[in-house]
Amino acid sequence: MGQTMGQMLREWDMIRNNLRSLWYEAQEPCLLCGADEGPICKNCQEMYFTLEMGRCQQCGKLVEPDVERCADCEEGKGPQEITRAAAWGHYTGLWKDFIWNMKFKSRPLLLRGLAHPVGEAALRYLPASDGLVPVPLHPERLAERGFNQAEVVASLLHWELGLPLVQGLERVRPTHRQVGLRRGERLENLKGAFIFQGASIQGRELWLIDDVITTGATLEACAEALLEAGARRVYAFALAGGREGQKARE
Repeated sequence: MGQTMGQMLREWDMIRNNLRSLWYEAQEPCLLCGADEGPICKNCQEMYFTLEMGRCQQCGKLVEPDVERCADCEEGKGPQEITRAAAWGHYTGLWKDFIWNMKFKSRPLLLRGLAHPVGEAALRYLPASDGLVPVPLHPERLAERGFNQAEVVASLLHWELGLPLVQGLERVRPTHRQVGLRRGERLENLKGAFIFQGASIQGRELWLIDDVITTGATLEACAEALLEAGARRVYAFALAGGREGQKARE
């Protein structure tokens, strides 16, 4: 005996509700605020990633649209060895908390869900690359932390974009923490801290990868080592950076 129209409608409602339930269960929440829209909800995108803003091409910090270089870089206070730099998001609020938790609470897997948007951001702000070079940690700091956050970000870009990872940039001298140091003090602190001892990078155009850009002093020291080893150009990309007018404290 065939089903009545009422039974068919009830069964359809059950199927539809089950499908809706599966759909919502499949949606990952926002990694920053927990809203039902992941991996980063629209509100967090607008608050922390402000795609309509520009990025200072020399140090990467967020600047007003159509501005190529921030005031500090115009005054010669930015990294001199970087062809172009870009920070994906503004290092503040929930995005700063996310990076802090990933970095200092040993939770690198937090970044798994961001491979696609991170890759899109890097391609948006930087030209083509021959390889990815993570900013290295000194072996003592690496043993203390257990992982290098810059390597995690570089690995995300490697798998998402298919770009090769370039090994060989090493931090050979431990340095004092950079927090609270002015740019000149940071540069002095980093003198001779990095060397490149990998396979030939002669003529290659490389992306230097880190988690946070502050004054750009670390990136400058790394880029200098890569250029001395034969790299043609060095670009820089980080998950987060400051914003024009914001003092670098981290």
